Amino acid sequence: MKNDTIPLKRFINPRKGMRLDTFLQSRIEGHSRSFIQFLIKTGNVKVDGKTEKKHHKLKGNEEISVNLIADPATNVKAEKVNFKVIHEEESFLIISKPSGIITHPAGRNSSGTLLQGLLFKYPQLNDWKGLGKPGLVHRLDRETSGLMIVAKTANAQKIIMKQFSDRTVAKHYLALCDGKVTSSQFIEASIKRNDFNRTAFSVEADGKNAKTYIRPVAQFPGKTLLLIKIFTGRTHQIRVHLSHIGYPVSGDIKYGGSPDARIMLHSYSIGFNHPENGKRLYFKTDLPEDFPDAKSLSV
Repeated sequence: MKNDTIPLKRFINPRKGMRLDTFLQSRIEGHSRSFIQFLIKTGNVKVDGKTEKKHHKLKGNEEISVNLIADPATNVKAEKVNFKVIHEEESFLIISKPSGIITHPAGRNSSGTLLQGLLFKYPQLNDWKGLGKPGLVHRLDRETSGLMIVAKTANAQKIIMKQFSDRTVAKHYLALCDGKVTSSQFIEASIKRNDFNRTAFSVEADGKNAKTYIRPVAQFPGKTLLLIKIFTGRTHQIRVHLSHIGYPVSGDIKYGGSPDARIMLHSYSIGFNHPENGKRLYFKTDLPEDFPDAKSLSV
């Protein structure tokens, strides 16, 4: 498949004491840590004109240049992967991703991903002329189920990605959390990658701003079903924010949740502007069957 090279990026005066790979991942959104490290290893990152290792500690006054070559994770083979198409037009799809499927290849996860399923079902994506991973404009964690937007053309990808960047996409989730939440509330707490566990995130004063709204919609023994709106799109945002206020997502062991069938988080609805005519569109999906009493609830 074809992937255009993204222009050179430069960063000046990075934060003193940060690892090179950590700094770049905080500044270059939409790419995995493994890809950032791949760029460093292959000489596509220079610090004051010199190549360095991924664990290089920054002094705080360097110029860092990054040649964002095509992500090798996009060079994947099509596979038949289970997902449901909710709505389809010439320029985009609305799909429902099952829990347990990773969005795209990353690290050791090189097979059975949503991206490979899209390439199988829509062969035209194999000749992708857009940026990055064919069709993808956002992602969901492996265990999170529910709605995603997929672009079918490079122009639609560009337009929809800008809507995400401008925060005009409305995203609502359902989460089954531990404990009894009795009232609606906003959660505004900055998030950054955890300094001690690089696969986790935590609330930190020097993190990126993050805002979440939660509303309880049903109560179960020891659990609350929440309708959630996110105003920012930080990695693990809902999981981190709910853990922060003492109501972790059920099944989310990493962030203090009690054991469950899976991390009980579902992308329930999404709203955005049509990439061709600008009309506002809204889509929602059914409650997942593995949520308690899903068939009898309406949100």
